[in-house]
Amino acid sequence: MKKIHIFAFLVSVCCSLSFAQETLTVYKKTAAGIDENTPAGSLVFTDQIKELPPPMDSVKKVMVVKDTIQITDRKGNVKKDKKGRPKIKVKKRRVTIWEKVEPKEPPRFVPIQCKLGEVWVKRADLARFQQASMDLSGEYASSTGSVFLKKSPTNPRYFSFVIQNGPFGNRAELEASNLELREANGHGRLTYSEDGCTVDIAVADRKVRVAQRGCNEYNSGKYKLEGEYSNYKGNRRVVETFNMPEQSFKYKKYLWCGSGFDSCEKVKDDNGVVTITWSKGGNGFIERAAGDDVHTYRPFEHVIPHKRDFFNGEKPIAIKTKRTDMAGEWMIWYFYPNAQRFKMVRAGMREDIAYMEIYE
Repeated sequence: MKKIHIFAFLVSVCCSLSFAQETLTVYKKTAAGIDENTPAGSLVFTDQIKELPPPMDSVKKVMVVKDTIQITDRKGNVKKDKKGRPKIKVKKRRVTIWEKVEPKEPPRFVPIQCKLGEVWVKRADLARFQQASMDLSGEYASSTGSVFLKKSPTNPRYFSFVIQNGPFGNRAELEASNLELREANGHGRLTYSEDGCTVDIAVADRKVRVAQRGCNEYNSGKYKLEGEYSNYKGNRRVVETFNMPEQSFKYKKYLWCGSGFDSCEKVKDDNGVVTITWSKGGNGFIERAAGDDVHTYRPFEHVIPHKRDFFNGEKPIAIKTKRTDMAGEWMIWYFYPNAQRFKMVRAGMREDIAYMEIYE
């Protein structure tokens, strides 16, 4: 095997703001109307907003009004009938009025009450802003790390999270998915538990508080999972690029596991010695070659390993990949530099039943 190089795993993250509307531009209305070129300011999720009744249209209507008039003589005295009651007559007249009605078309601008007073906003922007403000998804940052929450696309009550605290290479990190959001004391709460580790995430007012019990394997030096993540940065579109030095390792035999660890057996490849090349060309591709049989895996995203994936205390580098010559063949590759070891596991399956290959 080749000598192991000490390297840093560099992940360049290009972030662009999500399409979700995270600020709301407001305008003042004058006698001349609303000037879109001179907004009065902008609001964020934490600002209090009260919707005001939308403006009504005025419609001109002509009505016939009946007036009851007492009949008088020439001297102005009221005439009376035989029973002594005043004589009356009914006189009709036309009256023009302006009646308030619901507009036929939805208004482009609607009024709201906020910290800037009564202002006007675009109706479509307000709808998007309100929808986004109810979504807890996004990045919550502290001075040293971030918590990323992501709502399930199929069930809004379920979330996944990623906690990363500290610089790369010395980072406390953990991820989990399919967790139900519960309401408690005005907070949204997510709880993750495994043997020897419980993480509780509380969300309120666009701030996240993380508490942990145990979970020491996921800490790194002075950095822990727990802490206050109070700077909400919204949703970000993340594209990862993987820059790592190329390394190759040769294996005469490997463990082939058709359905979890219990099915593992040590085998030789029919084509000879297997060569695993990590970061082929220095840009994250993984190559498995045996004779003329070559499989290439394209890197897709960095994966945070759980402690069940550690080997003799070594935390692996994990990448979700896609085999380039097969549709739908997603694999997670785990690389243990100190142990010169690889583990490849089919993505989306429990490890007790997943197909895997182990090279050590």
